[in-house]
Amino acid sequence: MGTVGLARTQFALTVGVHYLLVALTLGLVVMVAICHTRWVRTGDPALRQATKYWGTLYVINYAVGIGAGIAMEYQLSANWSGLENMGAGVFGAPLAVETVVAFFVESTFLALWIFGWQRLPAKVHLACIWIVAAAAYLSVVWALLANGFMNNPVAYEMRNGTLQLTDPLALFTNPNAWIAILHITGGAAAVGGFFMLGVSVLLRGRGRADDAFVRHSMRMGAHAGFWGAWLVGLSGAVQIDRIGAQQPIKQALLDGDSDRIAGFQRALAERFGDAGLPPGPLVQYSAYAMMAVGFVLLIVSTWTLIALRGDRMLTSKPLHRVLRIAMVLPFVANIAGWLLREIGRQPFVIDDILTTRQALTPSLTATQLTVSLVVLGGIVTTLLVLDWWLLGKAAMRGPAQADLWAQESGSGERPDPGGTLDDERDSVLL
Repeated sequence: MGTVGLARTQFALTVGVHYLLVALTLGLVVMVAICHTRWVRTGDPALRQATKYWGTLYVINYAVGIGAGIAMEYQLSANWSGLENMGAGVFGAPLAVETVVAFFVESTFLALWIFGWQRLPAKVHLACIWIVAAAAYLSVVWALLANGFMNNPVAYEMRNGTLQLTDPLALFTNPNAWIAILHITGGAAAVGGFFMLGVSVLLRGRGRADDAFVRHSMRMGAHAGFWGAWLVGLSGAVQIDRIGAQQPIKQALLDGDSDRIAGFQRALAERFGDAGLPPGPLVQYSAYAMMAVGFVLLIVSTWTLIALRGDRMLTSKPLHRVLRIAMVLPFVANIAGWLLREIGRQPFVIDDILTTRQALTPSLTATQLTVSLVVLGGIVTTLLVLDWWLLGKAAMRGPAQADLWAQESGSGERPDPGGTLDDERDSVLL
């Protein structure tokens, strides 16, 4: 494997692991915020318990995701100086804002939410988790604005070997980016919803949660999974329909059109020398896997919604068996979709402008890339295993043992939505 292959493998491994963690983070944070909102409004003890339980799992995944994100950022800066040099005029501002949002706003308000129980007024505390959720999705928007340009470059000109925007507004209205944002949002909702459904079923099967907790959690998970799957399907259909006009090479690979593929290969060889197309079957099978899993998720989520009537969601053993398996399917669909989007763009990093070989740091050797691949690959793989081990350990303790915060006491009455909570109600928020 040459330097380009080693660098691409390293990119795929680090970004793929980070993306898996981000998908769950995005899916869970909105659920936690909704649980918290409903508890503040109703004072239902089961919702308080759900907020703290799912909040614990969210924080664990978020913390591990930061580690994977650092590994991803390191390989991006070390391996792809050609991309940075050419694209700084386009990507600099969006990625700088994404970093500020992700590592300052999101982290700061998450810390306030974690340590604000008993210390902050109820509405202020609730606002913290909603700010965290908003910051998380704003981070996605900024990152995908950059990625949207890489897939569909708009309003640019080349000046002294670097890309410069001629119309900054075009970057923010790039349809490729916004369709991808909708697709990612739906995928994250499906990941969070089916994760919540699967864990709830496991808790009920092991007797670790009461019916009220499972009912609230499964109802939220069912709606998130259903609407997330539909949003993925609809936005995905729009994406597929636009590929032919925006990325004809990817369309030829999806169609398996050997004549067009050969023609593109000849044209690329004339322009860029040894720039080669990706394996067609890999692009096709990624698309097939994504669509097949999405169809299954639509069926299962519809079944789950129907089972909400009459509490059959608590008693249907066939449904519970399916949900245990379906919990992992949204992750499969997300990775398959990411492979389709990124591999299908090859041999370009910025479509029809910058090839992968040109984007690679020219001074890197195969030995250096092999060592960094082993080190970074080992780190992100360890983090992925650690994440699932920590999530499994925390999840199977059950909501009564959610221990991210101090041990609870109190009756679970409705919190005071106003200013400082008195001592009697402080115990509810502890």
